[in-house]
Amino acid sequence: MNNLELLDKVLLSDDVVENFYSEYKNNESFRNWLDTNIPDIKKCEEREQNNPWHIYNVLGHILHSVESVNELSKGLDQKERRLLAYTMFFHDIGKPDTCVFRKNKDTFYGHNKRSCEIIEPILPNLGFSEKECNQIMALVYKHDAFIQVGNGQIKLDDKFLDKQIEYFNKFGDGKKLMDYLVIVAKSDNLAQNPEMTQRSLEVLEETKELLAKRNNKR
Repeated sequence: MNNLELLDKVLLSDDVVENFYSEYKNNESFRNWLDTNIPDIKKCEEREQNNPWHIYNVLGHILHSVESVNELSKGLDQKERRLLAYTMFFHDIGKPDTCVFRKNKDTFYGHNKRSCEIIEPILPNLGFSEKECNQIMALVYKHDAFIQVGNGQIKLDDKFLDKQIEYFNKFGDGKKLMDYLVIVAKSDNLAQNPEMTQRSLEVLEETKELLAKRNNKR
C-alpha cells in the first residue's frame, strides 16, 4: 500500500481521528510524504482556534469533520464518499494563513478562498479528475454559505437556493452538489462546539426539507 492509498484508507475509516494521528506520529514514511505533498496539514496541527465556535485546533476540527461526513455519506457510492471526505480534509486548510486575532478571538476571514488556492495544485495528484477537482473546490469555497442564514442576514428561501444551485451548475449537477453542500455544512457543524451549533443545524434541516419539497413539485 502506497502513502496515497493509506491516506484514502484513513480518511474513509470510521475512526479518522485516531487512525490519522496514529499513522502521522508512528509512520515516518507517511508523515514525510504528507509533509512534503500537503505541507499545510502540519500548519493546521499547529494552529489553535481561540474562538467560541471551536473546541479543537484546526487539524483536530478537520479530522472530526471527515469522521462526520463519513457517517453522513454512508448511503453514497465509494467515489462520492471519497470526494466528500477530501472536501472536509481540505475545507479549512487555509485557516492558518488567514488567522487574525480580532475582538478577543481568532478570526479566519477568507479562509475558504485561501483553501482553494492551496488545494488547486494538489488535487490532481490525489487521483481526482478535473471535474472532481472543480467540484471539491466549489464545495470548499461554499462550505460556509449557510452562516448568514443562521444569523438572520439572509433568508432561507427559493431565491437563496437557486443562487447556490446556479453556482454549482458550473461544475456539474447543481442540485446534487447542493445536496452535497448540506452534508458538508452539517459535517463542519458537528465538528464544532455543540453549544454554538444548534441554530446552524436547524437551518440545515430546514434546507433539506425545502429541497425535498422542490424536488417533489417537479
